[in-house]
Amino acid sequence: MKHDGQRARKTVGLDAYLGGERRRIIDAATPERLEQMHAAERTREVYRAWNAVCGGTREGGHVTGLRYLPESNKLLVYADAPAWTQELTMLREIIRTRMAREGVDLDGFVFRTSRPGYGGEAVQRKHRAQVASSAPPPRPAHRELSHEEAAALDAAVAPVEDKRLRDALKSAMRASLEWKKGQSAGN
Repeated sequence: MKHDGQRARKTVGLDAYLGGERRRIIDAATPERLEQMHAAERTREVYRAWNAVCGGTREGGHVTGLRYLPESNKLLVYADAPAWTQELTMLREIIRTRMAREGVDLDGFVFRTSRPGYGGEAVQRKHRAQVASSAPPPRPAHRELSHEEAAALDAAVAPVEDKRLRDALKSAMRASLEWKKGQSAGN
C-alpha cells in the first residue's frame, strides 16, 4: 500500500490485513513482550473454552468470576454461594474433560465462594429476586376482637368440659378470627 496519501489500487480482505498487522506487531515485539502476548492468548483460549462448556448453563449462571492461573495451569472459579461452589467442585472432572475437547487442557480448578454482595449487578438482581420470592408474605395487621366477638367465642367453647382443651380451642379460634379480621381489613 502507498503511504503518500494516494489510494492503493488493490483491495485487501480483512483477514489478510489483520494477519499482516499481527505479523508486524509480533516481529517488532521484544522477547518479554512476546511472552506476555502468548500468555494473554492462552488466557483468552481458557476463557473461550470455559464459556463454550459452561456459558448459558445452570451452573455457569452462578459463576461470579474467573481467573486463569498460568503458573499452575489451573482456573480459579468464583461461585455466588457455597452450595454452587460444592456443585462445581463435584463437576470439575466433567468440566475439565469438556474443556479438553475444546482444545484447552487444564491441570485442575480452584473453586471459591465470592464474598456476599459481590458478583455484578445481574447476580445481585437474581439474588434479590430469590430472596424476595422466598420471603413469607407480609402479615396482615393484628385486629383485636370486639367484646361481642369475644363473648360469642366464650359461648362457643363453653360446652367443652376439659379446661386445657377448652383453652387451646379458644386460643386457636381467637387467632383464626383475628387473622380473618386482619385479612378483611387489609383488602
